[in-house]
Amino acid sequence: MAHNSILHNTPALNASRQLVTTGFGLQKTIERLTTGRRINRAADDAAGLAITNNLGADIRIAGQARRNAFDGISYLQVADGVLEEVTSLLTRAMELTEQAKTGTISDSNRAALNLEFQNIITGMADIGLKTKFNGETIYGGVDKYVSVGDYTEISIHAHKFAQSPTQVFGLTAGTSNILTPSDAESVRSDLSEALQSISMMRASMGANQQQLTSVAESLGIQVENFTAAYSQIRDANIADEVINLTKFQILNQSGTSALGQANQAAQSVLSLLR
Repeated sequence: MAHNSILHNTPALNASRQLVTTGFGLQKTIERLTTGRRINRAADDAAGLAITNNLGADIRIAGQARRNAFDGISYLQVADGVLEEVTSLLTRAMELTEQAKTGTISDSNRAALNLEFQNIITGMADIGLKTKFNGETIYGGVDKYVSVGDYTEISIHAHKFAQSPTQVFGLTAGTSNILTPSDAESVRSDLSEALQSISMMRASMGANQQQLTSVAESLGIQVENFTAAYSQIRDANIADEVINLTKFQILNQSGTSALGQANQAAQSVLSLLR
């Protein structure tokens, strides 16, 4: 049975306890609204925190792997663009050999053609030795490995086609020439093999570029899905938190009023002494 007491104001104690709970809820709601996160510390959701920490790492790793893939694509684009120019030079060299083979031009004409032919040899050699990406020679014959997250590393191989500033594709500046019809016929086969080699190199790089593009797209999908899962667990639902804010504000006001009423009820015991 309820009774009046001036020593133990139970209703006031209950109201005070409820106010503490309401205040804690209001504090948590305001924190979530200001940070935008549902989980701000382990106590909020220990399991959720552990899951989102792993997801956060997965997002960062997949994002970097995707950037690695794009860097690999850029590398291949530079390499292929250079080989396009080498293809043009080889085509021009073959055109010069055909012109040098005909008997309707003089030796002095061939000598003039040979000057351009020599420049083509040294020009291709210069391209092969000095084309760089991020400070490193592309056509050094060394495999490059592109790290793409959990997927298998993709190997990129740019064949070395220039041996020295004067040697490229088996052609040597000065020694290889088109000064006579027979010389022009002799170097034609070397140029044909070089053109075939370039075509194979570009085909290989094209396949690598397609592979990297597919992997980059897959990694992009992973980042998107990982981020969605992370947000679902870690981020605050603003609509829900606004509802909670209103609820806790009302409870806080009504609880404060109830506490005041409980204290006044205890004072009413004094009226019995009058």
